[in-house]
Amino acid sequence: MSSKHVAHFLDCITDWVRKLSRVESVIGAWVDVQRAWSQMESIFMGSEDIKEQLPEDCDRFMSIDASFKSLVQVLSAESETVVSVSDRPEVHEDLTRLQTELALCEKALASYLETKRRLFPRFYFVSSADLLDILSNGTRPTTIIRHLPKLFDSVAQLIFESDTHDTAMSVISRDGEVLKLKESCSCTGAVETWLDRLLTVVRHTLKEDLSSALGSYEDGNRESWIFENIAQVALTGTQIWWTAEVSAALQRVRQGHETALKQYNKKQMQQLHHLIGLLLTDLSRESRQKVMTICTMDVHARDVVSRLVSLRVEAESDFAWQSQLRHRWEEDCSVYICDARFDYCHEYLGNTPRLVVTPLTDR
Repeated sequence: MSSKHVAHFLDCITDWVRKLSRVESVIGAWVDVQRAWSQMESIFMGSEDIKEQLPEDCDRFMSIDASFKSLVQVLSAESETVVSVSDRPEVHEDLTRLQTELALCEKALASYLETKRRLFPRFYFVSSADLLDILSNGTRPTTIIRHLPKLFDSVAQLIFESDTHDTAMSVISRDGEVLKLKESCSCTGAVETWLDRLLTVVRHTLKEDLSSALGSYEDGNRESWIFENIAQVALTGTQIWWTAEVSAALQRVRQGHETALKQYNKKQMQQLHHLIGLLLTDLSRESRQKVMTICTMDVHARDVVSRLVSLRVEAESDFAWQSQLRHRWEEDCSVYICDARFDYCHEYLGNTPRLVVTPLTDR
């Protein structure tokens, strides 16, 4: 069209410009329709939950599906070319109509996903595509296991009853640690319902394990106690007992035992040396990680008590002690720092390392 010699070919070129413009428009609309249709086909055609919740939109999509497949049949005819199909006025009109209809389905689907996210807020952590996959396969727990790490911090696998495959008995973390559930969790019904049930059972299990571990802490050897419990329970239990023991030492200081805090500091040193001795033995990878994690927190706890000794702290109300992160057991685990109190949520963390606590990270 920009050539100076266009005059002789003007009619032919103008016709081709129109045809190619039409081809571009049709292919663009076709790609949009095909993308939207392929994303929603398995959802609207295969999900029983969607059929129940969005009956009108399912009917609309079935009509779209039939129209789209008839268009595909038109394209599959050997005599047809891109130019000849695009030149048909009804093709572009049909694609435009399908785009409009699919947009309505997408809007209804987005509203449906928002409803599901409100029912189980952890769905906000996953993309819409992943959420659709979870919802469409919600009745097949083994299929959606690959999405669990996106919903739960450390849950990578579930162990099911061998004969049912819909009742979870244990949870496996990303690092391979196994948490045996206190009660089996039925993975049936709406996916958001049984995922919420799983979360509740995991939290209940951790709470029960922590309560039991706290009661047996003083019964025997500390190193044996660490290996008897999962990493999170062992670590949280040592932090709760550390708070209790420092508080008891401070109370003894107020009662006139001036060296109570120093004596406890020596006990901490001995405990730390025992753990370091364990690390020099032949431990499994999981056990070594657990002991290293507790060592990390024990070093910080030792440093805190050493600082309390050097500052001559004599009361629990002293800021040097109040400014520390303190775990306490009061029918459940609570975390204190200064005048703030937080509930320990029993979120399963697996056997993961902890950052070294420095004065900067402590602040």
